Amino acid sequence: MIPGWPYSFVAALGPGATSWTAPLDAARLGPRDDPTEVTAAQLREVTGRLAAAGAWRPGDPDIIVVLDAG
Repeated sequence: MIPGWPYSFVAALGPGATSWTAPLDAARLGPRDDPTEVTAAQLREVTGRLAAAGAWRPGDPDIIVVLDAG
C-alpha cells in the first residue's frame, strides 16, 4: 500500500469486448470521510447528471453499477 489520499472513481464501460472506459467523476476521500457514504452520494450525482444530459431516459435499460474496493 502506498500512503496518500484515496480516491473514488466512476467510469462508464462500453458495450462489447473492449477495455475502453470513460471517466465520469473522481472524488478525493478525506481522513474522516466514510467511503460508503461518499460513493453513494457520488453515484447519485453521476446518474442524475447522466439523466439531465439526456444520456439516460425513462424507458432506457437500467444503469448497472459494479463496485470494487481496495
